[in-house]
Formats: sequence, C-alpha cells, structure tokens
Amino acid sequence: MAKDVAPPEGEAPKKKGKLLIIIIAVVIVVLVGGGVGAYLLLSKPSADKKAKAGHGEEAAAEEEGDGGHEDAHPVYEKLEQFTVNLADGQFLQTDIQLRLADSDVQEKIKAHMPEVRDALIRLLSSKTAEELAQPEGKAKLAQEVQKAINDVLGVKSKSKGVKKVLFAAFIIQ
Repeated sequence: MAKDVAPPEGEAPKKKGKLLIIIIAVVIVVLVGGGVGAYLLLSKPSADKKAKAGHGEEAAAEEEGDGGHEDAHPVYEKLEQFTVNLADGQFLQTDIQLRLADSDVQEKIKAHMPEVRDALIRLLSSKTAEELAQPEGKAKLAQEVQKAINDVLGVKSKSKGVKKVLFAAFIIQ
C-alpha cells in the first residue's frame, strides 16, 4: 500500500505545475494581445490627426491658390459629350466634368445648361487642332472653359463656382 500512496503524491505536484504553466501562458497571451490591441486603437487617432494635418495643409494651399478650401466631399457635374468642328476644319470630341464649389452651383449649372452648352460650343469651335494638341493648349482651354461657365453663372470667384475643369475624353480628328 505504501507504493500506491507515493505515486499519487508525485503526480499531484506535476499536475499543479502544468496547470500553473498553462495559466501563466494564457495570461501572457492575453496581456500581449491586449497591448497590441491598445497600441492599434491608440495609434489610429494619431494617424487621423496626421491625415487631417495633411488635409489642412492642402486646404491652406488651396486657399492661397484661389481663395477657397477643399471640401471633404467634392461635387462634380458631368456635361454631355461635345463634338464640334474646330476652326481649322478638324473635329474635336470631348467629355468634360466640372468640379464645383458646392451643390448650389450644380443646380445653377443645370438651370442654365443651354447657355453653358452654347458658350462651350462657341469656345471649342474657335480653337485649332494645333492649339489643342499640346498639353499647354489643353490647360489653357480648361481655364477658358472654367471662366466661360462662371461668366454664364454670374460667378466672379473660382471658389464660388466652377473650381476645376476635367477632360474625361479628348479626341481630335
């Protein structure tokens, strides 16, 4: 009987030791996981602050450029496709999209669409293929389109009307 009593005493400390090791391992895993989770949660706002700081710099640069600021949600208006005869007999087919100051300007453009299209057709048809083939010619045309539309809308400042003209397609034949 003495032999029967001795082995259980030897096994009990081994079970307690294994149980203690398992508990310590679980605690370490939970602490490491909690630390990583806390780091990710706490570092995310600082990343947002950096993004906002970068956005603030962009907005400041935009304000210096045209007196306005970049919206978090830009407003775009896609115009119908234009196909016109150029002044030199060639054709221009283009898709124009406008970045606007706000949705009020978008409503104004829709209300004045016949006048906007007329002004743009007159402007586009006064150009030659040679003028428009160069990147500088396209940039100049974008500025002229912006001015023409803002004039139709009665807007004096780019920050309150069409902010930017984008060409989605530009084909000269």
